[in-house]
Amino acid sequence: MNKKIIASAIAALGLAASGSASAIVVGGVDFGAAGATTHIETSTVAETFVNAPGQTLLGYGQINTVNGNLFYSNGGLSRLYFVFDYNVLTFDALTGAATFDNGNMNVYMLPTFNLLSQSSAANLTAIQGGTLWATLSGHPENGGPYELAANGSLTGATISFTGSGLLDMVSGPNGVLEFLDSDGIDDGAGGFADIALTSSGNNAVLNNFDNTTGCTTGQATPGQWCIAGSADLRGLTTVPEPGVLALIGLGLLGMGVSLRKRKAA
Repeated sequence: MNKKIIASAIAALGLAASGSASAIVVGGVDFGAAGATTHIETSTVAETFVNAPGQTLLGYGQINTVNGNLFYSNGGLSRLYFVFDYNVLTFDALTGAATFDNGNMNVYMLPTFNLLSQSSAANLTAIQGGTLWATLSGHPENGGPYELAANGSLTGATISFTGSGLLDMVSGPNGVLEFLDSDGIDDGAGGFADIALTSSGNNAVLNNFDNTTGCTTGQATPGQWCIAGSADLRGLTTVPEPGVLALIGLGLLGMGVSLRKRKAA
């Protein structure tokens, strides 16, 4: 290791340390100062209608803010979008309560666009054509087989729901996996998930480019894009503590002093 390498390493550490006090940027996403400990993402979501076990809940959405920041990627020119699917495990037609398992979610980064400017089918194609940013899977809640639970109203012309679930990080490039794989959410059965998901939605305002016939008259059929709403994703982060960075910096400085003494001798 020569002086230039040591100087570069120390400079990099200095940038990392100063960055940790202001903005935490991982995988092209600015998590801000709050990213040193936690993260919360607010999202808009569109979902298909389901009403029986064995059906597939399909959905997609856009992450609007990351730790309160609207312009979290490339000054707002880029954004995170996601696609997810779950299997309907149970469904109670009387109460509207449902549980889901075998959940999968892929998060992509791509240039910002309006989800209501084209159909849901076109949105899915556009999102999946982006750069894969993270892959997640459902995590069982409270020791049960389900990974997502929802309570809804399916009476008459009204479709509405609230839901919650847990997710685990599976993969993510450029440090995303390590950053979000925190095991910080208690699953109620002695284990830990990485991210908690809460969501809500209804059929009041839907995508005009979709076939929503029956969605607002009580005659929806499974697979139709009949629900739109919002979702929050939150969890802890795993950023190296300033003390760790300081120790590494001292070690590099020590190597530099040792090399200088060796050359002087």
